[in-house]
Amino acid sequence: MAATQKASPAPIRPGGLVRPGLMAPQLPTVELDPRTGYDFLTSLCGDCGELEDLLPEDRRWMEDAHAALAAEVGGDASTQTCIAFVEELGRMLVGHPTIKSAHDVVDAIDAMSDGELLETMVQELLEDPDFGGLTRRAIDGDAEAYGELQAKLASHKGHSVVAGPIAELAPAARRVVHAWLPRYETVEARVGRILERDVAARRLEDATRDPVGFVEQTTNGIRIVPEQRIRRIVLAPSYFGRPYNSLSKIGDVQLVCYPVADSALGAADRLAPPAATVRLYRALGDASRLRILRLLAERDRYLTEIANEVELSKPTVKHHLALLRAAGLVTVTDQGNMTYYSLRRDRAEEAGIELRAYLAH
Repeated sequence: MAATQKASPAPIRPGGLVRPGLMAPQLPTVELDPRTGYDFLTSLCGDCGELEDLLPEDRRWMEDAHAALAAEVGGDASTQTCIAFVEELGRMLVGHPTIKSAHDVVDAIDAMSDGELLETMVQELLEDPDFGGLTRRAIDGDAEAYGELQAKLASHKGHSVVAGPIAELAPAARRVVHAWLPRYETVEARVGRILERDVAARRLEDATRDPVGFVEQTTNGIRIVPEQRIRRIVLAPSYFGRPYNSLSKIGDVQLVCYPVADSALGAADRLAPPAATVRLYRALGDASRLRILRLLAERDRYLTEIANEVELSKPTVKHHLALLRAAGLVTVTDQGNMTYYSLRRDRAEEAGIELRAYLAH
């Protein structure tokens, strides 16, 4: 009987090599940062939030304070433009933990040259591949580039964004923050307590265990896909920015100013409906927004797809999506240079039987 020949062992193959730069990115660390300096800048930007999402006394304060500010500093084009960009100065706080209060923010602004201040205000444009070159030439004094930048921004946003001489933006910003400081300081201590309550109610261990999920839950629908360049995510609670999120990238940091939860407000009126409930049904009270939800019930979509399907301009669709996000009905996912939108089915389920039936067909 012939002996059974033992099979040769399979050759050992080396593991696959990963080209440098293509490894799976490490999950970013997440931290909560309740400094009032962020909200000082947000409150100055009059259209960064919704009055209906503030407590009644703060709605009155906001309207009165902005009316007094306009009377003091005037309403020229440079002043209005600088107010639109002043929230970008929150970038300063990320790298400077000693800048805490509104007064600290103003001191830091005063320590900057006009050139440094202007670059900080338009940093997002400088880093944008579509606007960076134009913005650089504009702030270097190229009048033709500035005119082209104005036109491109107006087309992109659907309204005029920058007006007046660009060299006037930094001096105008200094005037405005100095005029706004004493007004904001009258509410700063109470706002600080709201921000602290919001942070205290969140489970920081969840940020360590599932940072992406924690960010999505905290922001009510912002999903940040890990990427190589983002090492930290700073979540700064905002009262005056409610119900919207504001995102900025600063080096390897993703800053998100997110709206504080209703529970952090400490409202005394037991009959007042939760703002989240009001936002939900307000968002559903529009035919175009319902059509957008119907599209997202089929699959995730990009902005251009949605705009083409509902036959509306991109700025109009972005406005509708912002309201749907504020209501918790839509998740926005940033992945590299791509952004797409998804239906938050759990929130849609909370809205009732009729909405579920509509989205199912």
